[in-house]
Amino acid sequence: MKRSLAMASAAVAACVAAGTPLHAQGSAVDQQSACMTGRVGTGVASPCDDGSAVYFSPAGLAMQRSAFSVGVSLVNSSNRFNYDVGRTLDDPTIRREPETIPVPQAFVNVRASDRVAVGLGVFAPYGLGLKWKVCDVDQAFSPECTAENNFEGRFTGYDNAFRGIYIQPTVAFQVVPNRFSVGVGADYVRGSIEVNQRADVAASGLRGVDVVDANLKGEGTGLTFHVGALAQLTQRLSLGVRYLHSAEVDMEGDATFKQVTTPFPFVNALVAGQIMSGALGDQGISTTVEFPWHMVAGFSFAATDRLNVMGDYQRTGWESFDAFNIDFENAAATDRVLNLGYQNTNTFRLAADFMATDALALRAGFRYNNEASPRATPFLPEYERNYFSAGLGYAVGRRLGLDLAYQYVHQPDRRGSVRPNEGEVGVYSAQAQVFGVTVSYRFGRDRAADMK
Repeated sequence: MKRSLAMASAAVAACVAAGTPLHAQGSAVDQQSACMTGRVGTGVASPCDDGSAVYFSPAGLAMQRSAFSVGVSLVNSSNRFNYDVGRTLDDPTIRREPETIPVPQAFVNVRASDRVAVGLGVFAPYGLGLKWKVCDVDQAFSPECTAENNFEGRFTGYDNAFRGIYIQPTVAFQVVPNRFSVGVGADYVRGSIEVNQRADVAASGLRGVDVVDANLKGEGTGLTFHVGALAQLTQRLSLGVRYLHSAEVDMEGDATFKQVTTPFPFVNALVAGQIMSGALGDQGISTTVEFPWHMVAGFSFAATDRLNVMGDYQRTGWESFDAFNIDFENAAATDRVLNLGYQNTNTFRLAADFMATDALALRAGFRYNNEASPRATPFLPEYERNYFSAGLGYAVGRRLGLDLAYQYVHQPDRRGSVRPNEGEVGVYSAQAQVFGVTVSYRFGRDRAADMK
């Protein structure tokens, strides 16, 4: 049963890397504004004027009008796992039904003077969840519990959630008026994880026989910082960069274990003994999660008075997910170091904004990124991805704005495993789309208009 406990502890660390199954690289979420979603997140050199520059282009705040915005991104995704031919299953295809998860955000930017702006953002750049079909504990051995509705991946994890919420104050300053600005600030990070996992005793010849259901929850806080710069080289060309430092979050929580009654009395007695000894008893757990750093550099070129073309390159430090120490409170439990082998990644974005009228903006974008995960698993069946987006913005007068966006994510099929430390036994497929809406209100003097 020590092996079962080690598998449960591994789930805590692996969940750190578990985001929505097909949405963004690793567990990243960059749909923090419908305007930016319509551009696939492009715009470090020309941010949207809804306040979201707090995240996407901290230095850009100093060259924008005061604004406040609230919005939500609805991430809809589904998955399928096809076992290789020859597996003795009732149905070789396991389906995870479509699920929609909301990701809210809010931003405010206030121009303190002609050259200084302060901003605040509340958003979730990492997170979401993933849930596979699994039978209830009291139905685990009923005739209705089949391979189709009791995915073997439950021994890795079947209902997992992870989120990192950032509260980010920013100060931006025009070093050279209307030409060069910088932005800097701190980030308060609150992270949370939850993992649900089943365990068997495969080493004792009972592979696939559920004996324990484990639930692990944890949360914690951390601090980090961000910086950015924006240069307006000519009236048409600008360059921008931003850097968000990694954030170390110490998480503490609880592990609870529920025994699954099997048809084997000796197994039931063995598990009960492990629970009584504390090895599988309810207890506290702790780990440290390091949210990755990222660096973005990009350009913006006004091809005409109405058409703006933008491009970004992003490097993300996913190698911070290399290893996690999982500590169990009870001395009878086995602590574990889990190596995930995540790799740093590259993202390329290209987008365009077109002012169809003085009130209506049309947007489109394309993005490519390589995968962060070294292999596909039930936690994160990801692969390299292509994103296609479209959006529009409508201004109601000079103050009120509404932005809508749609994004389609294409991911090729990828072979993967279903159990910890085992080989590939089938192919993961995935589908995803994102719907975004943002309402913004601009206030104060319109300095951009004054300069014209």
